[in-house]
Amino acid sequence: MKRIVIIFAWVCFFFMPKSLFSQTVFKGVILDADTGLSLPYVNIGFIDKGLGTVSDEFGAFNFLFDSAKLSDLDTLKVSSIGYKEYKLPFPMVIEKDMKSTKIELEPDVVSLNEVVLTSSKRKKRSKTEKMVGYSFVGQLKNGSWEGDGALGGELVTKINVNKKKRELNAFYFYVLKNTSDSLLLRVNVYDGTTMVPEKKLSNKNITYTLKTKIGKVGIDLTPFNITVENDFSIGIELLKVYGDKIDLVVAGDDTPGVSYRRYISQGEWKRYSKDALTYFVSTTMLEEEDEEDVVLQDEKLITNYTNEQLLQSMGRNVGVVSGFVFKDGERVKGAQVQNLFSKEVTTTDENGRYTLKAKVKDELKFSYATLQSELRTVLETTFAINVALEEQVTELEEVTVTALGKKKRTQEELYRDFADDKEIIKTSFGIYSKETSGYSMSIIDESEFGSTASSLGNLLRGKVPGLSMLSTDKLDGSTQIFLRQQGTNNPIPAAFEVDGLLVSGFPTFLDVAQIKRIAVLSGLASVAKYGTMGAGGVIIINTKVANFSSSTSGSTKKMKVFTQEMNEKVISEEEARRNWPDFLQELYVSENLLKAQEIYNSYEPKFGTNPNFNIDATNYFLEFWGSEAFTSELVSKNLSRFGNNISYLKALAFVLDKNKKYDQSVDLYKQILLLKSNSVESYRDLANAYVNNNQKERGENIYARYFNLTKEGFFSKQPDALQNVINTEVKTLLDISEDKLDSSISSFITKEDTKTRIVLEWNDDDAELNFQFVSPDDFLSSWSNNMDGELSESLLSKGYTSKDFFIYGDQSNWRINADYKGNKTGLATYLKITISTDYGTENQKDMIKIFRMDVKNVNRNLIQVP
Repeated sequence: MKRIVIIFAWVCFFFMPKSLFSQTVFKGVILDADTGLSLPYVNIGFIDKGLGTVSDEFGAFNFLFDSAKLSDLDTLKVSSIGYKEYKLPFPMVIEKDMKSTKIELEPDVVSLNEVVLTSSKRKKRSKTEKMVGYSFVGQLKNGSWEGDGALGGELVTKINVNKKKRELNAFYFYVLKNTSDSLLLRVNVYDGTTMVPEKKLSNKNITYTLKTKIGKVGIDLTPFNITVENDFSIGIELLKVYGDKIDLVVAGDDTPGVSYRRYISQGEWKRYSKDALTYFVSTTMLEEEDEEDVVLQDEKLITNYTNEQLLQSMGRNVGVVSGFVFKDGERVKGAQVQNLFSKEVTTTDENGRYTLKAKVKDELKFSYATLQSELRTVLETTFAINVALEEQVTELEEVTVTALGKKKRTQEELYRDFADDKEIIKTSFGIYSKETSGYSMSIIDESEFGSTASSLGNLLRGKVPGLSMLSTDKLDGSTQIFLRQQGTNNPIPAAFEVDGLLVSGFPTFLDVAQIKRIAVLSGLASVAKYGTMGAGGVIIINTKVANFSSSTSGSTKKMKVFTQEMNEKVISEEEARRNWPDFLQELYVSENLLKAQEIYNSYEPKFGTNPNFNIDATNYFLEFWGSEAFTSELVSKNLSRFGNNISYLKALAFVLDKNKKYDQSVDLYKQILLLKSNSVESYRDLANAYVNNNQKERGENIYARYFNLTKEGFFSKQPDALQNVINTEVKTLLDISEDKLDSSISSFITKEDTKTRIVLEWNDDDAELNFQFVSPDDFLSSWSNNMDGELSESLLSKGYTSKDFFIYGDQSNWRINADYKGNKTGLATYLKITISTDYGTENQKDMIKIFRMDVKNVNRNLIQVP
C-alpha cells in the first residue's frame, strides 16, 4: 500500500504544470534618486510581453511572473512620468528572485532657468472654446477591463485636431458599467504623431478616483497646463482596484477612429484603426495678442457640446480626497477637515491622515485648536492633499486663561521659572507645568530624593503609585520599571527620556547625584506623542548639568536688528573651550593618534549613546587624523547611529561638509529630507549639498522642485531668512541678473554687487541664538533667530535653521559674536558658519567652521572674517 502511494505521488509530481516551478517574485521599492523619496504608481514590466504591474502609493511593488515565458533577450522596464527609464536584463531580474530590491529613478533634467526666470511670456486670450474628439455613444464598440484587473493597462484614443495651439481643459468619457467599489485611474496624454503612444505630454501624474457606476465622467485638466499644437492621444490607465474584482466598460464611438490598448504595465500596444472610444476633450484656442483675428477651422467632432451642456448632463462626480495634516513637520492627530459644500466633517487619525468625500471645486477647511485654519479647493478628486498648519498669532500679551482661571505661562516664562518652580519639567516636546499641562503626571524634585537613595529605582520607590520594578540579569545593575498594572504575561516597561534624549533601555550611565527632577507619565493621553516607544509609560529625567534658568533680560527680550558701538564684554573661543567635557579637552591635547584612540575608547562605553559625544569625536578625528583607517571606521559607525534624530544627522552633516566629505553629507541630507519631506529647509539643504558635491544638475533639479511646489501651493510662504538663502544660491548658480528674475523671487534678492557672503546654519531648530557682526571700527549689527525680518518673526521650533548676510565695501577684519540661549534638550547645539569671499565670482573662496554652542547667556567671539 505504501508503495502505491509513493508511485501515485511521483505521477502527480510529473504531471504538475511547469508554470508552478517557474514562478519568480521580483519585489522592492521605487525611489527618487535625488531625494530618496518613494515614487507612487510607477510602471514595471517586461517590454511587450504582457507581464507587468504598478507600484503602490508608497512606491512598493511585488511582481509575480512566469519566467518560462521569457528568455535572456527580454528586458524589464521601469518608467514614471518625469523620470528617466530604468531597464534591467531578464537574467539580472532572476538573480533578485525573492530579494527586496531598491530601484532609484533619475529625474528628467528640469531647467531651473525655466522655473525661476521670467520668459518672454505671451499674453494669452481665449479665441473660442472647442470640443474635440468622439462624443457619440455607439452601440457596437466599447473598451473594457474585466476579472482581477491588470495594473498598468491602458485604453487610449487618438484625437485629430487642426494645427493650432490649444490648452486642454477637461477630459470626458462615458461609463457603461462599473461593478467595482472604486478604481484609481491615471489620465495619460501622448503625442499623437507616432504609430503607437510613446511620448507623454504631461510631466505630472493626473490621478482620478472613479466611483461612477454608469454615466458621463469629467476630469479637470486645467491645473496641469497641457498645451498641444498637433494631434494627440488621450486615455485612462488602471493603477489600483478597490474591491475584489473589476468589470469596467467604457463607451466606444461607431465613427471610425484610431484607438490603442494594452492590458498590462509595459505591455505591447495593440492598434485598432476603426475603433475609437468615446473620448472627448474641452480645449481653449491660444493666440498671441497681436495676431489678427482669423476664422478657425471646424474640429473633427461628431457633436459639439458647450461646457454648460456637459455639466448639466454630467453633474459633479464625487470622489475621495485624503492626505495628511502637519505642524512644524510633525503629523497632527485630531485635526478637523470639513467639506464646506457638503458640510461633511472628519478628523485626522493618530498618524495625521484623513479621508473625506469631495467633488471638484469643493472647498475643504483644515483646522486645529491654537493653529491657523487653511482652505484648499479640490481641483480634481485625488488621494493627495497635504496641509501644513501654523501657529495662530494672537496679541493677548502671550497669555491664555483656562476654564479654571489659571494663567498658562509661555515657554519663555516656564523656562525662566524652572529653577524655582518644582512643578515644571523639561521634555523633548517643550516645557510643561504640572498644574496646567492637562495631563496626569507625577513630578519629584531633588529636594524629595533623600540622602540614602543610591539608584534611580530607590529614588522612585514609594513615590509613584502603581510602580513596580524587576531587576535584570545584567551586570550593569539595570532595572525594568513598570508603571501600569498590565494584567498580562508580557508587561511593557517604561521608556526613559534624559535631558530631551530618548534612551534605549535603562539609563545606567546616570549618576543619581546629578538628577535635578523626575517626571513620571503613565496615562495614555500623556504619552501618546511618544508613539509605541511610550506604550509602557515614560520617565522623564532632567539633570543638573543640562538644565538652567535664563536671566530676565535673556531670551524674553525682543531684539531687532540695530547698529551701535561695540562696548560689551566678549569671551574668546579659548575661554569657551574651557567648558568642554573632559573627553573632548583630553582629545585636543593628545600627542598622537594612538593616544587619541586610547582616550576615545576609554570614554565610548559610557558616552556612546550621547549624540554630542559622537559628533565631537567625529569632528576631532576628521580634523587631525582624517586619512587614518580608524577615522574612516568611526565615521562609518556614526553614520548609522540615531537614524531618526534630525538634529544629530544635521550636525554630523555639518562636520562632513567642513572636512569636504560631501559625498557622505549628501546621503545624510537625503535621509533628513525623507524624515521631513514637507520641510522647505530639507529641500534647500539637499540642493546645496549636491552643488557642493559637484552634482550641479541634481542640485538645480531640487531647487526647481522647490519653486514648482511653492507655485502649486504645497508650501506656505517662507520667512525672509530662509527665502533669502535659497534665492541667493539660485541667482549665483544660474549667474542671472535681477531684471530676468520672476517678480515673486526678485523681491527677495539684494540688488547690490555682493562681495562676502556669510551663511549661518544650526542643527537644532529649538536653539535660540543672538548674533553680532562687528565692523573694523567697532560698530555692530545684531540679529536673533527669535526676531527675524520686518515682522520680527520667530524661527524657533518651526524647522528653519539658516540665515545669510553680506558684507559690502571693506570686507576684512569683521568679527562675528554669538550669545547662545540654549535649546529644549539641554544638549549642545552645533553652529556652522560658511564665509565666501568674492562670492559669485570665479575667485570665490569658501571657509567652513563648526562651533560647539554650550556656554549660555554669554557673548562669545566666534570668528574673524579674513
